[in-house]
Amino acid sequence: MNTRLPKVALVGRINAGKSTLFNTLTERGKAIVSPEPGTTRDLNYATINWRGIPFEVIDTGGLDAATLGEIEQFVERKALEAIAKADLVVFVIDGRTEISSDDRVIARSLVRKKKGRVILAVNKIDGPSLRSAIPPEVYRLGIPNLLIISALVGVGTGDLLDAIVERLPHRSAPDTAVDGTLSIIGRPNVGKSQLLNALLGEERVLVTPLPHTTRESHDIILTYKNKRILLVDTAGLRKHAIRVDDIERESIARTMHSIQRSDVSLIITDVSEPLTSQDQAIAQIALAHNNGVILVANKWDLIQDKTPENQAAITTRYYRYFQSMRWAPVAFTSALRRKGITPLLKTAIGIMERRAATISQPALDAVVRRIKLKKAHPRKGTKSGTVLRLVQTGTNPPAFCLIARDAARIHGAFLDLLRNTLRDTFNLQGTPVIVTIKDQ
Repeated sequence: MNTRLPKVALVGRINAGKSTLFNTLTERGKAIVSPEPGTTRDLNYATINWRGIPFEVIDTGGLDAATLGEIEQFVERKALEAIAKADLVVFVIDGRTEISSDDRVIARSLVRKKKGRVILAVNKIDGPSLRSAIPPEVYRLGIPNLLIISALVGVGTGDLLDAIVERLPHRSAPDTAVDGTLSIIGRPNVGKSQLLNALLGEERVLVTPLPHTTRESHDIILTYKNKRILLVDTAGLRKHAIRVDDIERESIARTMHSIQRSDVSLIITDVSEPLTSQDQAIAQIALAHNNGVILVANKWDLIQDKTPENQAAITTRYYRYFQSMRWAPVAFTSALRRKGITPLLKTAIGIMERRAATISQPALDAVVRRIKLKKAHPRKGTKSGTVLRLVQTGTNPPAFCLIARDAARIHGAFLDLLRNTLRDTFNLQGTPVIVTIKDQ
């Protein structure tokens, strides 16, 4: 088993912003940043863990440093050595200046030596006006993997890290294997950060932080009773999210990506306030990605009437508001008082386990027989379709295919009955159940 971390070299001409990018990606000021040409002389190394994938990033000196003197020639040789050893190269250029002959030479050399293992990072694009002023020659450098970033303010660095890990040779990473991914989502000021702290403060919980770049969502490995859960804390989604600057827009994009890669989403609401259309919209994002869902009624400590009757009434109100998620459990928590946190975590883990379960064919056959007795003629119009068999086609979420003769004549109500029966029989609460139909 090869445990050497993949290497990523940041290369480019002097003052392209490589050291600033290195500091932003690693969230530290290890590399000295200065407008003086040739500041970086030694190679700087740091380990980054992004999306559970560790790799080593190398900050190099300018590839045109040989024009400055003997020491700078040594710097350039070290940069070329880093390129030779790197599994992936990020070619950083200053997007505010014209493409030079040195840029073209470097680009041709990298394309020839590293093949497709090159990413072009067009740096110092701090706003929309600069984005529109990028020289057209940038797109003619022959590097198709192109990203527009600002290392100084962090814009685009999350996309850059995503592009890096997608192209790295993923060597074994046993310490980062997880049993599921849990995202915390909701509108601002509903208690997401307090809930995260409450989850991390539970007994028997070991926490391993995975640092991200500035303004990115943060991943934390949370171990609970031998289950390793990747906990994703996200930025709040504002109602008028279109009226934001580039930085917040990047944060929103990262939140959307965090939801997309989750197995289960905790949709955090403030139970002391009326539910809003914004709560509904956020829930629909999770549903659109077929995530498992828990509707979290947070700030339960602010409710005076904590009787079971009132809890049942609030649950009914939630299901009336989130009508497409009546299968999702409603969890009552007080993140501030750390109440209801352990049951919430257990429920989330249970949903993850059930989403990954495989159901035996005899058990599915029994379900079909039982439904056919309840609804002998699943039909549209005057003629009936004939149900032949139900097979499981996937997990996470659980997916099934109903094989039938004259499938078009089987009514949607029969599929709803089948979906609900599957959920009740195999305890698939908290997750979408996908049922498709195929004509025999």
